[in-house]
Amino acid sequence: MLFEVLKEGLFWAAWGRPSEVMPFLRGKLLNNGYNDKAKQELQWLLNQLEAYYNYVASKNSVEEKHLQAMKSFYREILTVLSLDRA
Repeated sequence: MLFEVLKEGLFWAAWGRPSEVMPFLRGKLLNNGYNDKAKQELQWLLNQLEAYYNYVASKNSVEEKHLQAMKSFYREILTVLSLDRA
């Protein structure tokens, strides 16, 4: 589901609303009982993601490279989440 939300954010960005999914992502990821280090890393990743959505918004379209970037964000977020649970 996380990857689908990240992709949806891309399309919102292309439609000129780059921050549309950010409150949902921040709420789900930052208020889930993760340790402080994980929360800091997630906050940094979410800030980077929001900046990327703003970049996509300036392009007014979604390209394959943008989807590849979402895969990278997805992997990085999962890495942080899995390390917190270990």
